[in-house]
Amino acid sequence: MMKIKFYSVLVSIIFIPVTILSQGIGFYIGEVLYYIYDKVMGLRLPDFIINTGPTVISGLIAGYVSALAVTKIYKNYDIIFVTILPLITILLVLIGDISLANEAGWNSKSIGVIIREILTIYFYYYLLKEKTI
Repeated sequence: MMKIKFYSVLVSIIFIPVTILSQGIGFYIGEVLYYIYDKVMGLRLPDFIINTGPTVISGLIAGYVSALAVTKIYKNYDIIFVTILPLITILLVLIGDISLANEAGWNSKSIGVIIREILTIYFYYYLLKEKTI
């Protein structure tokens, strides 16, 4: 039992680089998608949606890809222990995001970044808990 917990924490280390990469890729996918909505299809979406949409897509993709990476490496994980390091990481990032937004001024982009972080950890946890991957 202790071995499963140890391996769960160990495999969760992959969350950090996978999340960084997949948030970046997801953001560009979101940017392309919203470009198509705006320029090709002529949909006039509100600025708030245009500014937060790519970051929301980024968070969902990052949570999914991170959970997928964990399950591909180790299938017998303990949900609590595989979530500890990612949760600490996201909380630290959220503190930085909120501090930056307080200094630079709150806008829809800073709100989108905070939403992205929350969606990343939520989707990661949900997919691992439900074992839907």
